[in-house]
Amino acid sequence: MKTALLAAALAAFIATPAFAEGECQKDIAQIDEALAKAQLAPDENAEITDMRSQAVQLCGAGNVQEGLDVTAEVKARLNIE
Repeated sequence: MKTALLAAALAAFIATPAFAEGECQKDIAQIDEALAKAQLAPDENAEITDMRSQAVQLCGAGNVQEGLDVTAEVKARLNIE
């Protein structure tokens, strides 16, 4: 019983980063779609594009939560739910 619980906990721990990275990819795709349709001022577009790039770098470097924090801010600015 203890072995089964330990195995389940380990599997959940290992799966969490993969799930979070999937969240990053989903958020980035939503941002890309919204950016393609958005009519933003050039400076705002540049700032949001820069933030998107930061999120991609953070997620790719394993700093998933920081990347998700950035995507959340971008999504809020683009009115993405």
